[in-house]
Amino acid sequence: MIAFLSSCGTSQKAKKAQDDKENAMFNKWLNHSKAELIQAWGLPDSTFSDGKAGNILLYKERTDYKSVMNENYTGTQFSFRKEMYINADSTIYYWRSWRRK
Repeated sequence: MIAFLSSCGTSQKAKKAQDDKENAMFNKWLNHSKAELIQAWGLPDSTFSDGKAGNILLYKERTDYKSVMNENYTGTQFSFRKEMYINADSTIYYWRSWRRK
């Protein structure tokens, strides 16, 4: 039981460290231009309106999965999504990301 609790604490610390690293990386993009982002990351998978004369660039990291039971290919899944919010002046003002659990 103690080992289990200890491993949960370590897992939480590792997750927090990963989250902190990602937050720092995304925060560096705030106030940069859309052109700089596209030059560094490439074209987004999708683009949407932000409802304020700007847009949202959606980037997806893909992972191919096979079924564990019968090893059939189940297709491409998206394990990590990044949304970069661009204002009317083409400047990044907000970001959001999430992982598939």
